Amino acid sequence: MSLQDRVEYAVRKCEKLGASEAEAYAQKQRVVEIVLERGEIQSERTKIHEGISVRLVKDKKLGFAYTSTLSEKEIEKACEAAFALARASAPNPDWISLPKTAETPTSPEGIFDPRIAELQGTDVLNLAIQAAEAVKEKDKRAAIDDGKFTAATGETAIANTHGISCVEKATVFSCYLVCIAKEMGKASSMVFEYEITRSLGKLSPTQLGEKAAEKAVASLNPKSVPSFTGKVLLDTDPAAAVLAYTITNSVNAENVQRKRSLWAEKIGEEVASPVLNVVDDGLLPFGVYSSAFDDEGVPRRKTEILTKGVLKGFLHNSFTANKANTASTGNAYRQDYTALPTVLSSNMIIQPGDKTLEQMISEIDKGIIVRRFSGNVRPESGEFSGIAKQASFIENGEVKHALKETMISGNVFEALKNIVAIGSETRATLYRAYVPPTLVDNIKIVSKH
Repeated sequence: MSLQDRVEYAVRKCEKLGASEAEAYAQKQRVVEIVLERGEIQSERTKIHEGISVRLVKDKKLGFAYTSTLSEKEIEKACEAAFALARASAPNPDWISLPKTAETPTSPEGIFDPRIAELQGTDVLNLAIQAAEAVKEKDKRAAIDDGKFTAATGETAIANTHGISCVEKATVFSCYLVCIAKEMGKASSMVFEYEITRSLGKLSPTQLGEKAAEKAVASLNPKSVPSFTGKVLLDTDPAAAVLAYTITNSVNAENVQRKRSLWAEKIGEEVASPVLNVVDDGLLPFGVYSSAFDDEGVPRRKTEILTKGVLKGFLHNSFTANKANTASTGNAYRQDYTALPTVLSSNMIIQPGDKTLEQMISEIDKGIIVRRFSGNVRPESGEFSGIAKQASFIENGEVKHALKETMISGNVFEALKNIVAIGSETRATLYRAYVPPTLVDNIKIVSKH
């Protein structure tokens, strides 16, 4: 049987057992992985993951079970286990229905690359070697501490008793390098450089290695500066870790309904700088987190989040949407087949501005640029504090020198109102967000030395 046949088989089995509603979710994934340690190949392996889960409802009582074996016998056992759990559970008074949709999901352009699907261990190994050699050739002072190169091919199928039945294949290639530079017996701060892409043609291991080496060398010979409050230019990764992460949590309907979002009652209000525009686009062509449907089988869509700083909407799965008497935005998410669906962004996109990073730097009289952030962000309150890693001091429009470890702190919700400019260059980050460099004013910058 195909993967789609198996989820449909599971749904029929649940109906025969007496379920009021039922849903089956199945995955198959092949992962080819190369691990680097101290510039050398440490391991090479190919892993296969597969499994199916069943969620069913009987008189508003939920049952859930899963199996890592896709045989008919094991699927039937999972259905029976889920039904037994439902019968023993208390009713959920907020339960209305599994998703119902007449829409046919449309697969976004570029989410499956046969070149990635065909990669073998030796192919991924060669890409890792290219990156490692690029580090050495770019600057002898730089060296790889560790890294990983991963090619993943996956298939997902979902079916339920309301007629949803869909299947999709997708690929993704991700890689990272951790680099450090040494000079005169002194080491730079660690540099974490990564790429994640749907298309093998858009990956350049050589460029990855060169960037990592450049940033490591740029972090040598750091100096401290007196503490001050002022402008911080957050490069893509720290902007995602601090700003996009808080936005994502604040518009998550689960958090809204549990009173864990400060934006719960602020639809239509200005909550950020007018320069800030944000959408969640699950259909973004070549989007790293794009798909035809979410993890309940609901078609993905583009959802307006912030327009000129005004809050426009929240992200929903079917449960939160039913509870709020609205439509799902196609943002149901499961970590894998062993988990129940929650709510999460697809491609959260902070829309780019019109200035390059160099132009943004040239307009800063006094401030710092942060390329990596290591600290705490509390999205419920907005408070954040941490170490500005790979940071440099900017004065009179020029980068003067690397900074010794410096603390930055503030409140994200205030920072969103104090955004001065947004860069033109955006990239996919590990935070399910596409984020450009972002210049924020009135941030506390505290020297530790």
